[in-house]
Amino acid sequence: MCCSDPSVDPPEEGGNNEPLSPEKADAIMETFSFISAAKVTGNLPSVSNTTLTKTSSRDTIYTLPGVRDVLRISHPESRIVKGVYFAVSGSTFYYNVEIERRESTDTVGITYFDIDPVKINDEISDGSTSLPVDIIPYDESNQPIDIIERVMTIEKPGDACNILNHTWFWQWSMLTDPTGHPYNLNTRGERNMNEYIFKDCCLGVPACPVYDENQDPIYDVEIPISLYYTIVAEWFRFHSDGTFDRQTREQESYISNPGDDPYTFDPCSWTPEIDHRMETVNYWGTHDYAPGDNVITYLATGSTCPQGEIGCGYAGSVSNAQLITTCHVMAVIKGSEGGKSVKLLARGSSSESDVEQDILDMDRFWE
Repeated sequence: MCCSDPSVDPPEEGGNNEPLSPEKADAIMETFSFISAAKVTGNLPSVSNTTLTKTSSRDTIYTLPGVRDVLRISHPESRIVKGVYFAVSGSTFYYNVEIERRESTDTVGITYFDIDPVKINDEISDGSTSLPVDIIPYDESNQPIDIIERVMTIEKPGDACNILNHTWFWQWSMLTDPTGHPYNLNTRGERNMNEYIFKDCCLGVPACPVYDENQDPIYDVEIPISLYYTIVAEWFRFHSDGTFDRQTREQESYISNPGDDPYTFDPCSWTPEIDHRMETVNYWGTHDYAPGDNVITYLATGSTCPQGEIGCGYAGSVSNAQLITTCHVMAVIKGSEGGKSVKLLARGSSSESDVEQDILDMDRFWE
């Protein structure tokens, strides 16, 4: 069954409701790899479902072989996640996986995983397979915190679906070095924190700053400031007439009373007021994609940014990028073996009227 018609939903996912045999579960587990992980024989440690931790996918994790993917785990600030135990249900072993990166809020840990496209091809007879997986985060004392039960759907890239006339939501962007190791990652909804100490002298005070015995300056005022920036959402719609639409939504906090006049501003009588703002930018342009293509170029030709305004929106054009697609996820890859840029997008609704609901649902993914 083909779903190249934009109005057709993705085909039914492969697999069935029958439990996997230990041999089959083990064979699928062998197709997984992690940056830092140990293989442990036996069953997963026992733990209750405490709902203290969550993943960025509430039910089904869609992934495609051959593209390094991201697993984000949220946790309470008081229970830092050191790593996770990961297993396909029914397997005779599990992986002890280290957290590779922490988001700046210190309440989200990230690890990466790969599925070998050659090995998994021998285990998937249809275009996809859906597997029950168990994820057990553990804390810095190696004590299990929670169990997260998800369905992971592994989809083979192919022509069963195309990207036209659906909304595709950005999930993350990654830069990798020549070895394939990620060294830069941006994710949807991540709060990038900017924390610093505002230091200044009282208005009219001549002897400021003064210096301590180590010749470090001491100011009259030292105020801790904490600001953030996040990409709330980014989505694309590629149309069959060769045009595309794109929207970005960025949210940030800022100081609304900065005291711009140096002749009247007195830092010693100033209390910073933190406010928040959302910037939504719409873009439009052209693309050269046709169903079945594995390369794409899209060029933004206009946006709602006022002409000449600096810092409005961010780049939205790609030339001759590798395109890997399934019915639920799409990877746009630039670069070579010397280093790559990878952008992963997840398919949303076919109806433009459902975009707002899709964004709202994604905003609640930690709930």
